[in-house]
Amino acid sequence: MSAKDQPPKAVRIDSWGFEIDRAGTRRRVSLLGVFLIVVGLLLAAGQLVKGAQIGASAIFLALGIIFLVAGLRDRNDLALYAGLFISALALSNLLTEAGLISGGGWGTLFLGVGVLALVPIRASSGRSWGWAAVIGGLLVLWGGSDVATSYLNVDTDRLVGPLLLVLLGVWILTRSRRSR
Repeated sequence: MSAKDQPPKAVRIDSWGFEIDRAGTRRRVSLLGVFLIVVGLLLAAGQLVKGAQIGASAIFLALGIIFLVAGLRDRNDLALYAGLFISALALSNLLTEAGLISGGGWGTLFLGVGVLALVPIRASSGRSWGWAAVIGGLLVLWGGSDVATSYLNVDTDRLVGPLLLVLLGVWILTRSRRSR
């Protein structure tokens, strides 16, 4: 029988998820399912009990830090960005619920600072970092203006537009000097 006469091979997928399969046993545990159950229970407990909100934020912060360490160790961008996003928002929630900070804009500010922290990491690996600096700077400005508005009696939202124009002008001037 030639290769043309053979029936096509098929691939069968039994399930989707992260699984533990120990040699000699038939039991399989879906780690993704367990993770979703734990996250759902934490979120439900956080809605009912104030102390559980702080615990849930601490667990999410730990999860974000684990993603960050794994992303840095393995040079995995997806894990790095997921860890950054989870850590920034969990840190904001944790500090707010603990009463250390108040007002809005902290999550955006922390996210912007985290993206700016990625700039030297991207530069050290020889990759482009311009978009990370721009997005991180914009997030810091946005979050910082919300934080300043909540702590000061000045409506800083009106200053963001002119400040962005000034920064755009500075960027254009520095690019034109580099090209000469």
